[in-house]
Amino acid sequence: KHGLFVVEDAAEVHGATYKGRKCGSMGTVSAFSFYSNKIVTTGEGGMVLTNDDRFAQEMRLLVNLAHSPGKRFWHEKVGFNYRLTNLQAALGLGQLQNIEEFLAHKKWLGEEYTRRLSDIEGLILPVTRDYAKNVYWMYSLRVSDVLGLTRDELCRRLKERGVDTRTFFIPLSSQPIAKKYRRKECPVSASIAASGFYLPSGLALTGEQMEYVCNAVHEVLSA
Repeated sequence: KHGLFVVEDAAEVHGATYKGRKCGSMGTVSAFSFYSNKIVTTGEGGMVLTNDDRFAQEMRLLVNLAHSPGKRFWHEKVGFNYRLTNLQAALGLGQLQNIEEFLAHKKWLGEEYTRRLSDIEGLILPVTRDYAKNVYWMYSLRVSDVLGLTRDELCRRLKERGVDTRTFFIPLSSQPIAKKYRRKECPVSASIAASGFYLPSGLALTGEQMEYVCNAVHEVLSA
């Protein structure tokens, strides 16, 4: 409609779908992460997808030091060493064979967390929709004003009980490096960032460990 390119941040949506389409397939370009805490990991690195041959050609050039086609060690552009090693690729391909198992475990974690925490007034839990498949990369929740504790205080008390948490990412609009580009305030993203946190969600998390986490949350909020 407006002639704009859509770039998808698909870093954490391996296997997710929206209205029947795979996340990462809806934009002109999408970027997936293979960092160590992602559903599929190669330790570091990632992949970029595109349906545009021009972008594909340019990305293949830039990812490999921008060697000019047909003339090695000749550079008309500044390139980067973003090459994935064969060992990393083998690790990633091996995990892809088990991705359905990974996604099933993540789904179980998400649904079980929701079942165990849904009785707590003041915690805003993830919302599910029939038209979207949530892969629960992390179990994310938010603290509302009626909880009686701030997000940071809740996380601190959970830490005292041996439960690690992680706060939401800080919005780009709040980052010092982007300050000169800010034209107006972004209260919605700022509010979500200030109130949100993640509970342990790793693929190795057991039912017993999850039960401990949920009991710790209940214990903190009933103290």
